[in-house]
Amino acid sequence: MSPGSKNIKAILSRPGVAGWLALFVSLVGLALRIEHALTFDGPKRGGDYAVNLDGVRWMMTHWAPFNFSPDVSTQVGYQPPLWHFLGAIILTFTGEERPIAWLAVIGWVVRQVLLALMLREAIPKYKWSALAAIAINAFLPMSVLTDGKLNPEGLHTSLFMVAVYGLWKIERAAQTQQGPTKTAAVVFGAFSGLAVLTKATAGVLPLTAVLVFGWQAWCLRSEPDRHVKWKHLLRIALLSGLAWCVVAGWWCGPNLVKYHHPFPHIWNLMVHPKDPVLYRRPLGWALPFEWREYLRFPIMYTETVPRPNFWAVCVTGMWTDFHNRGFCRLLGGGTTDEVFGANWGPGYGPEWHMTWHCVKFFVQLLRVGIPITIVSVAAVAYMARTNIKHYGRDGTLALPIVISLVVGFLLMFALVYPLDNHVVLNPRYLLPAVTPMSACLGFALAEVPLPRQAKTALHVLCLVAIGLVGLMVIYERFGSKFPLGSI
Repeated sequence: MSPGSKNIKAILSRPGVAGWLALFVSLVGLALRIEHALTFDGPKRGGDYAVNLDGVRWMMTHWAPFNFSPDVSTQVGYQPPLWHFLGAIILTFTGEERPIAWLAVIGWVVRQVLLALMLREAIPKYKWSALAAIAINAFLPMSVLTDGKLNPEGLHTSLFMVAVYGLWKIERAAQTQQGPTKTAAVVFGAFSGLAVLTKATAGVLPLTAVLVFGWQAWCLRSEPDRHVKWKHLLRIALLSGLAWCVVAGWWCGPNLVKYHHPFPHIWNLMVHPKDPVLYRRPLGWALPFEWREYLRFPIMYTETVPRPNFWAVCVTGMWTDFHNRGFCRLLGGGTTDEVFGANWGPGYGPEWHMTWHCVKFFVQLLRVGIPITIVSVAAVAYMARTNIKHYGRDGTLALPIVISLVVGFLLMFALVYPLDNHVVLNPRYLLPAVTPMSACLGFALAEVPLPRQAKTALHVLCLVAIGLVGLMVIYERFGSKFPLGSI
């Protein structure tokens, strides 16, 4: 080994290097989101900007839940009120619409801090494993694209993550002599309630808690030598449920009575003709069909082209601007109108077109992202298997369960959606699962039982791939100002 290689190895082996890199990538991720919040074109490519702003302005007049009011957009009338309420307060005091996007930016900071706390508590000695988790949470393209927009998704995902963090703390504390604290129980219950007041996806949190509490109680009863007794865990579960009811019961309760659903969607109240089901229900969207078309052109053209497929849309949308909201600024290669919005007819203009440079760039970005997705899914499965194998003493079941239920929630929603199109498959609906998956990736990299050289190689491959994604996202935004050559 040359002296230069030894010096590099010595530098990388210092525990502080990975920590400083984690701080650096977090700051870069924050800068990307701030830049996007300051520059996104709201009326045209703001991700339902006009609809969301309609709800905010309605809230400024009524200061009450929408409850399917006929004088507000049907895309808003069924939605929970919290984000629109906070947006109305911001708009009232500032007189500007764009500052509402800071709810998403600040929310991402909260998620990144919680992720760092989880990693520091669970794997304090594995700084490079933690770096991989922190970096992917900072650079995931769909997260950067959404966490700078005027959209409820950012706030919802952050409240959701605070609740997940509380449940994770309860799960870990169940293995200690002191047991779960009342504080963690209240945090989980209260923030689960706040999350469901922002978006219905948070309805999976109480179900996750039931499964986690049930599993931990079973483990405690099966092994009497445990310090914590299952009755103590039951009291913590009841306290969490009480906190949830206090925070969200005033909204979910009346909905349950009036609409027979705690958070009804507009389609729950409409009668639809029977739609073709051979492709979509029950298997069509659930099977990994038509990947070749997505890999060739990873951008939506119309609501039905490419043919909607659940897994292809979700994975493609996590790594590219599948819905073409104008995140890519690369110039060159001419333009194409084979993108969502460009075919809407007169009045939408050439700003809806996309350069072929962007198209080719998305293809390359997707090729880097798919292996990271595969490793991340394997990490989630590994953490669940470890927890079950060791009867709750190791690994985590809370994070894999909540990730699976978020994906399952969207899948089931897709299967009952009345139209066969891409609308229901918006990848941003999976954002609540991103930070928990990042945590599982970090945990698994630290704990996977591989020989030292194989484990080092796995870390290097993951960090290089994630670092490449970060560079590509930066280039996606600023590459035309600093051209690096054609893709």
